[in-house]
Amino acid sequence: MATKKTATKKTGKPGITKADANAKPHRISVRMYRHGLGDCFLITIPKPAGGEFRMLIDCGIVLGADGAAQSMQKVVAHLAEKTPHIDVLVVTHEHWDHVSGFSQQAERFKGMTFDNVWVAWTEDPTDPLAKKLRSERRAAENALRMAVTRLGLAGEDESAGRVSSLVSFFGASAGSTEAAMTFAKGLAATGKLRFCKPADPPVQIDGLPGVRFWVLGPPRNEKLIKRSNPAKGDAYGLDAGPGGSQAFLMAAAARDLEAIGAAAAGLDVPIQDPFDTEQCIPLERARQIPFFERLYSGDAGDRSLREKSADEQGEIVFQDYRDQAWRRIDTDWLGASETMALQLDSATNNTSLVLAVELVESGDVLLFPGDAQAGNWLSWQDLSWTIGEKPREKIVTGPDLMARTVFYKVGHHGSHNATLRAKGLELMVRDDLVAMVPVNHKMAVKKGWAKMPLPDLIARLRVKSHGRVLCIDDKVKTKDDLVGLKPNNVADEDWRNFIDRVEADEFYYEITF
Repeated sequence: MATKKTATKKTGKPGITKADANAKPHRISVRMYRHGLGDCFLITIPKPAGGEFRMLIDCGIVLGADGAAQSMQKVVAHLAEKTPHIDVLVVTHEHWDHVSGFSQQAERFKGMTFDNVWVAWTEDPTDPLAKKLRSERRAAENALRMAVTRLGLAGEDESAGRVSSLVSFFGASAGSTEAAMTFAKGLAATGKLRFCKPADPPVQIDGLPGVRFWVLGPPRNEKLIKRSNPAKGDAYGLDAGPGGSQAFLMAAAARDLEAIGAAAAGLDVPIQDPFDTEQCIPLERARQIPFFERLYSGDAGDRSLREKSADEQGEIVFQDYRDQAWRRIDTDWLGASETMALQLDSATNNTSLVLAVELVESGDVLLFPGDAQAGNWLSWQDLSWTIGEKPREKIVTGPDLMARTVFYKVGHHGSHNATLRAKGLELMVRDDLVAMVPVNHKMAVKKGWAKMPLPDLIARLRVKSHGRVLCIDDKVKTKDDLVGLKPNNVADEDWRNFIDRVEADEFYYEITF
C-alpha cells in the first residue's frame, strides 16, 4: 500500500525535517498514564458523525510498586469520571502490570460500560493450543511460587528474590492475574468478547470509517511463542543470547518442582526421580546415619566432628568433618527455578495481543505490541492481507505496517528482548516517529531489573524519533518542562510543533496526530 507522506519542509539543518502538525485537524490521540511501572493507554478517535470512539489498552502496575493501590485508584477514578463509556477494551496478556487494575478497582470498572473486549486467541477456552499453553503456565507458576519458599528455607535469599520478582508479574498469589483477566473479559457486552488472531481481516468499526485495526500477534506457532530472545546481533546494546529458547523444558521442570514441593508438604505425589526408591535413603533417615552426618549434612550442632584415626605409618591423625554442607545437592533442583521463571515470563509476554491502528487516509500507523518478545515480532514478517476488490485490490504486509508507523508504544518497558533491531525498530522509517515508554526506572531497579529500560535502546529511539520519546518517569511536571528535553540537533520550531501536540503533567502524557 502506498504511503501518503505528511508534507515537510527543510529546517536548514542536515537530516532534520519539519512535520507541520497543524496541516490537518487532529485525527487520533494517545494517552499514557504515568502511574508507575505498568501499562494503561487510552486511544481517542473523533467520529465523523459526532462523538468519540475510545479504546482502553491494559490497566495495571507491577506488584510491589510504591503506592500501587493508590495509583490504580487514581487512574481508574479518572477513567470512570472522564470516559465512563469505552468502545473497546484491549487486554494484551496476563501479567499483573497489565491487569492489576481490574482486581484493585473492580467496583469502579463495574460502574463503567464496555461495548467490546478484545483479547488474544491464547485466551480462547476452546482452542487446543491455547489450553495447552495455559496449562503449562499454571503448572509452572504454581511450581515457582513453591520454589521461592524453598529457596528461602534453603538460605538462598538472593535467588529467592530474583525468582520472586519475576513471579510478581503473576500477582500476589496463585491465580490473581487469572482472576483479573477473567474479570476484564467479563466486562464485555453480551456476545462482544473477541479472541483476536493474526490471520483475521482488519477490523473496521461502525461509525469509524477512516480507521482499520490490524492484529499482528501473537503467532499461531508454539515455537515462536516460546522464543524469547532475538538472534545474535538483533538486540540493542546487549546480546540477548541464543535465538532459541529453553521454554520447551518448562512443562517438565514444572511437574518436577510441583511434585517435590507437594512431597515436602507431606502429600503423596510421585517425584520424577532418576533412581528407584529401593536405591534411595530418605533424607531424614540419612541424617541419623553417622557417615552421612559427617560427610553430607554438616549440621551436627555442637558435637565435635573431629575423628581420630591412624594413617598408613600408624601415626595418629585427626580428620575434621565440620562444614560439609557444601556437599549437599538436595536443593540443587531449585537452581532451575530462575531459568524457568525467566522462560515463563517471556512465554507469557509472547502471548501479547499486538495491534496496529491504521489511519486509512494518510496510511499512518500506531503500533501497540504489549510486551511482545522476539518470536512474536518475527512472526509479523510473514503476515500478509489482501484488501479491496479486483482490479483495485492491495496487499498489506507486516513490514509495510511497520514502515508506516508514526507512533510506537515501546514493548515491555524498554527491555532488551522486546524491541527487535533489523526486523523491528529499524523498519520504522518515518521521520515523524514518536515513542512512549511505560517505564519507571527507579522501580525497575528495586525489582532487580537494572537495565530496564535498556540505555542503548532508548538512545536509538531518540535518534530515530529526533528526541520524541516520552517516558513515564521523565522529570516533567508541566508542558513547559518538555522544552528541556529537546535534542541539540533539532530546530526550536520543530520541537515547538511537537510540544504543541502534547498534553503533559505528572498524571499522564497525551499526544495527538
